[in-house]
Amino acid sequence: MRLVTYNVEYGDGINRRLRFQNRYLEVFKFFKIVGRTLLKIADYLKTVNPDILGLIEIDSGSVRYLRKSGSKMFAESLEMDYWVEKTKYARRSVYKVLNFVPIIRKQGNAILSKYKLYDTRYYYFSKGVKRLVIHSKVKVPVGYGKVELHLFAVHLSLRRKTRVKQLKELGEIVGACPSPKIVFGDFNTFKGLSELEEFLKLSGVKDSNNTDEYSKTFPSWKPKHWIDHVFVSPDIIIHKYKVLDATYSDHLPVMIDFDVKQN
Repeated sequence: MRLVTYNVEYGDGINRRLRFQNRYLEVFKFFKIVGRTLLKIADYLKTVNPDILGLIEIDSGSVRYLRKSGSKMFAESLEMDYWVEKTKYARRSVYKVLNFVPIIRKQGNAILSKYKLYDTRYYYFSKGVKRLVIHSKVKVPVGYGKVELHLFAVHLSLRRKTRVKQLKELGEIVGACPSPKIVFGDFNTFKGLSELEEFLKLSGVKDSNNTDEYSKTFPSWKPKHWIDHVFVSPDIIIHKYKVLDATYSDHLPVMIDFDVKQN
């Protein structure tokens, strides 16, 4: 089976030179119709052919998306019959006002799958703007039968002190969940893998990167930071781990080919 996690940056595809010359000009990306970029990403993902896809920073239907769900568009394009999505602003936080701001209020994350997703839950960390965790179950083939696999799509804060709290909470959420399980997404761990030590202990998962390479994923045009991760429980067998060369966003996607061990 193949899983891909990809922060698609809402399909903005903004010119990187313009971004660094004047960050104030980034505001224009919120008014940009992004259909062309989304189609390019979808066409690329068709060649990768994931069974499970985590989309970070996807829009659920603003005017930039012509009031259509980006997750649904990807699901239809990739022939993935099941998908769940959620906007990222908690209604019980100081940022709840963002749920009423046009365009921004539709921003969120999603999980897409060729297998049926069920019992989906949405968690919000106690701190941060980026605080959404999507937890969904899926039954995947193992031998002659199927096994229940827990999926967690994650997007963490840009603030280190906030990430420390979020990672502890995430570790407790994932740790309370039975195996097999996979945790994936944009962790924004700009300070390196040392940030993840407590999370790994609490959650019972490990890094899926079984290569000797330091897998930098951001920024996509000149990667310096490894902030997009896939973590798996010990009963997940990793056959292949790869950072994909797809520069349609400011992040590079991460892919794993895996199986679940038979009992």
